[in-house]
Amino acid sequence: MKNMAKNTTKMLFLFALLLSLSFAGISVTSYNISQTTFKPGASGVISLIVSNPASTTGTTYRMTGVSVTVYSPPEVTLNVPSNIGDIEAGGSTILTMPFHVKDNAKSGIYVVDIHLAGYSSAPTTGGQDVYAKSVTVPVTIVNTPIFSLSSDKGVIGGIDPLVITLVNNGGPANSLRFSVGAGSPVALYNTNEIFAGNLAGLKTVNITLDARSAPDGPTDIPFVMSYEDEIGLPHSDTATMRLTIKNEVLDLRFNQLSPLITGKDGNLSLQVVNNGGALSDVRISFINSSVRLRDFNEIKVGDLAAGQSATVSALVFNDLTPGLNLVDSKISWTEKDIRKEQEINIPITIDSDADVGVYLEAKPSPLQAGQETTISVLVSNVGSYGIDNVDVGLSSPDFQPLDVTPRQYIGSLAKDDFSTVQFKVQPLSAGDYPIDVNVMYRDASGDWVNKTITQTATVSPPPSAENGMMYLVLGLIIVAAVGLWFFRFRKKAPAA
Repeated sequence: MKNMAKNTTKMLFLFALLLSLSFAGISVTSYNISQTTFKPGASGVISLIVSNPASTTGTTYRMTGVSVTVYSPPEVTLNVPSNIGDIEAGGSTILTMPFHVKDNAKSGIYVVDIHLAGYSSAPTTGGQDVYAKSVTVPVTIVNTPIFSLSSDKGVIGGIDPLVITLVNNGGPANSLRFSVGAGSPVALYNTNEIFAGNLAGLKTVNITLDARSAPDGPTDIPFVMSYEDEIGLPHSDTATMRLTIKNEVLDLRFNQLSPLITGKDGNLSLQVVNNGGALSDVRISFINSSVRLRDFNEIKVGDLAAGQSATVSALVFNDLTPGLNLVDSKISWTEKDIRKEQEINIPITIDSDADVGVYLEAKPSPLQAGQETTISVLVSNVGSYGIDNVDVGLSSPDFQPLDVTPRQYIGSLAKDDFSTVQFKVQPLSAGDYPIDVNVMYRDASGDWVNKTITQTATVSPPPSAENGMMYLVLGLIIVAAVGLWFFRFRKKAPAA
């Protein structure tokens, strides 16, 4: 009976509590923090909308004496009111708490615990019920980067290479990438984005800007800096760099008509297209010593009217790297009886001199029809640069392959390096047969090269049956002789 009474009392208490909760309470509708991240030493504000969700109005359902208690980490100091007064049924109020981040706070995500408590009349007992609500608010502290950019040139025009100095006076920026912002009259040349890696101080990066469409005069170029901060959060900031654009009337486009091979003499054939005003006595010379004219100091193009093109050629020697090269050059011309000149970059594509040598060796040797043979193929890099993805195949009309795959992979070969792969084959018949060795690889310019080298192999016939029988008879004679000697001389009994 006592237990039943206790249980009945508990049930009534819970019923009363649920009844009271349905009439009054404390609720946090939403909260807001003034920034997503804060630097050490920064200040901010946390705002909460605190409401009384009671649906029935009247003094009985008013929330009175609502107090505020905050537990915050030592890195975040809050200015918190002790209470926010009364909240009428169905009403709300805004709780504003300014805070300050310590100057020496380390980067991280810190949690601020906010506890609210208040009183309301109990409709069933006539007393007062206590209501409470807790909210946690994360505060992200990050020592964000502070970027500045400068260039080795103050004036650019056309397509211009620059050395950009990136300086970060804030926290580290990891996996930094930067691009020119949308709407800028200046763009990156031949790429949309530059990867700069991790930046925690100073770094120089080579870029090429295309200012051909930009108006003359000073301009602020926006660079969008995308990175991850030291706690791994992604960010995108904008830093500007001021340069002066000076585009002359010179507006030439160069199209290369003949290939050049690195390290060799070759005929450079260029189509020169004039997209600007009329030019007289146009001449081209190379500033970059990696391209040298053989017979003259300059290439004479002649007069170019607006929209006109001309084709010129000259014997040159180059030691440029394979691929596209922007070659420092100088264009001179006459305009209104005044001789002018301008330094520009002429795009010249260089083919690799990549080549391979092949040497074959067979074991056992000489080759015999019907006999399993291992052919070793030695591949050597005889070009000026390394090659990659080297892959070798061997085929012959008389050789039956015994390997699972018809090709063998070598990988990379540095200059003057070599490697050997083996193929198991079985010659089918005697005679002289071609062996095709196919080598595929990617040269230093990124192009694929497919080269087939043919060599002749002589296959001997298998040993004849007559020779085999002769060897068998000779063996039997030797065995008989050994047996006769053994039984006649070794087995004689000693004399009595």
